[in-house]
Amino acid sequence: MKKSEEKLQDSVDRRQAEVRGALDRLEAKLNDAGELLTEERISILSLPPSTLLHRLRNGQLAPTHVLRAFQAKAIVVTYRLNCVTEFIPQAEEWATELEAAPPETRTLPLFGLPVSLKDTIDVEGRDSTMGLAKRLYRPALCHAAVVQALRAQGAVPFCKTNVSQLCVSYGCSNPVWGVTLNPANTQRTCGGSSGGEGALVGAGGSLLGVGTDLAGSVRIPAHFCGVVGIKTTSGRMSTRGIARPINAAGAGVLPSMGLLGRDVEIVVAGMRALLEADYMFLADPAMAPLSWRQHLYTDVRPLRIGWYDFDGVLPATPGCRRAVAEAREALQAAGHELVAFTPPEVRRAWGIMTTCITADKGRTVSRLLTGEVADPSLATSKLMAQPKLVKAVKKRILQGRSPFMARLLSSEGVKSHQLWQALEEKQVYVEQLTEAWRKARLDLLLAPAFSMPAPPLNCPTNTTAALITTCLYNFCDFPSGVVPVTHEDEDDQAKLNDYPTDDLLFHMVKEATEGATGLPIGVQVVGLPWQEEVVCRGMRDLQDHLKVIQGEKDHP
Repeated sequence: MKKSEEKLQDSVDRRQAEVRGALDRLEAKLNDAGELLTEERISILSLPPSTLLHRLRNGQLAPTHVLRAFQAKAIVVTYRLNCVTEFIPQAEEWATELEAAPPETRTLPLFGLPVSLKDTIDVEGRDSTMGLAKRLYRPALCHAAVVQALRAQGAVPFCKTNVSQLCVSYGCSNPVWGVTLNPANTQRTCGGSSGGEGALVGAGGSLLGVGTDLAGSVRIPAHFCGVVGIKTTSGRMSTRGIARPINAAGAGVLPSMGLLGRDVEIVVAGMRALLEADYMFLADPAMAPLSWRQHLYTDVRPLRIGWYDFDGVLPATPGCRRAVAEAREALQAAGHELVAFTPPEVRRAWGIMTTCITADKGRTVSRLLTGEVADPSLATSKLMAQPKLVKAVKKRILQGRSPFMARLLSSEGVKSHQLWQALEEKQVYVEQLTEAWRKARLDLLLAPAFSMPAPPLNCPTNTTAALITTCLYNFCDFPSGVVPVTHEDEDDQAKLNDYPTDDLLFHMVKEATEGATGLPIGVQVVGLPWQEEVVCRGMRDLQDHLKVIQGEKDHP
């Protein structure tokens, strides 16, 4: 091992020891007669999010008591799932300040609510690592704009959560913080890159979490962990103070902020609080000064919603297709009109996407990984930076087995005029999709959340191309949310026998889905740019009428 690598490993060992020591001290402080989860804390944790917020605002619950309940639960959860990277030491002080504040402070929309944050979101004095050892001991000098807004609206950021290294895999592992597991099945991935958030919220250790989404990084963990998630239009929420992923320049596929929560109501409460005031705009004048539009969310007119369960490229597994059918039934019961609609030429969109994503031939990944232990999930990204001959051999092997996957290795890097051409082709595609959307007179689009339920831990390494299901809406910059609908059942497993395997990717998706009984399955609700309120309305109606249908089944 080189001296530089030894130095980085020493940093990892030292930081892990510090974090474990801080965790031990927090656990000792929270232990009440040898119990972390006391009856009082369990009672707080069991409250629906809206009830919890109401009791915080009317003084029935103290912010410090609520904070300690979620700290205790998060400790228990992270021992099992490894989802929390560190607890934020200022949280107790912030909760105490809220209790001492004037009574009018209780009117703040998120008063006293503990909120978890993805590792990449800057908190003053804390690291934002992206799973890189070289980013340890480089604490942020100030809060990210979204953290400033959360605090201004009464929230208490209390912990940071794990990510995939460099935030490029839809798994959740890195050599600094380790592997995060799925709360429904610890042999399966929680998703990524906002995987720590999905796991923590899914296991009850947080009601509301903040993540980022570049190719599905909020929506995939929400789908895998059975929680609600939404990614916004790029620019609707500030990304100032967010550790940048590898394509920070946003060439063709734009990163955006997102929220994960236990239900639609808490996600809407979080988004509304962040958007209805000028706190983020004051911290970041580059963002769109577009406040929350309540009238779009409370509108009662029936919506016209397109739907598809196959995009013409990557088939969804039987359980994921059934989820779309059940969501369609629920939305129809809510009074909305559902019409068949498939986005045009998704395979062509994938080709343009991969040109943009691989434009630098993996050089940025190689640079950032210099001296680092590379996580196995980065195998595809590292291959892009290999010599031309090595890449050509691998591509030739893949071409006959999965042309769709081989497309990721097709780029030899592009010159500026070629990238400009790809970006122009992107604009043409987005206009084509938007025109088809308008001709169909759609308000929203219902789609699979992903091609499969949560796969085994090692699956994301070799199935990067499966991101097409979610990445399409980053490419087009459409807001999109995920709502949990059902769980994989034995009938879904039996129908896997008919799932196509003529492409290597299809074969791996089928194999990864075998044994997935009981895992949560969600759907995507997609809207046009800047229409987050309409997306949230569709998500709310879907959630509410799924409950009605389930209640009717339980009590015929």
